[in-house]
Amino acid sequence: MRSKPVSAETMEIGKKGGGKHWTDAEVSARKKAAQALKRKRVDLIAPEHLSSGALYIWTRRVSEAAEFGLLDNLDVGELATYCDLENQYQILSKRINDPDIESTDDDVKLLLSISRHKSNIAEHLGFTPSSRARLAKKLADRELADKFGDKFDR
Repeated sequence: MRSKPVSAETMEIGKKGGGKHWTDAEVSARKKAAQALKRKRVDLIAPEHLSSGALYIWTRRVSEAAEFGLLDNLDVGELATYCDLENQYQILSKRINDPDIESTDDDVKLLLSISRHKSNIAEHLGFTPSSRARLAKKLADRELADKFGDKFDR
């Protein structure tokens, strides 16, 4: 069983705003270093190897994800793989459902395999409802601060 993904913000300064035994200077240094790793602008350029169907999916997903700020330039490879898999899934699904073409068990097994890989990548990229729910929870937790701030948090 895979472990749950940990957000970058949690790794930067811990769940409660600091490490177990970090000084204020260490927390400040960690926050400053983490801020240096955030991009001011993200330009996602589709790889040249994408087919026309995968490129259509790419443009649709990039525009949808832009509303949430989900993607970064480092996600290009994984997003391209997702778009390729989505395109292959659609092609194979049409072939299986075509009454003029006889499909085999191998076609169905391949379709299921593509579906699993596509779902895993979608989860990593934040395209699934559960991954967006985790993101929303993380953002909400960040905004909820008690009246004492972090004075008593360890």
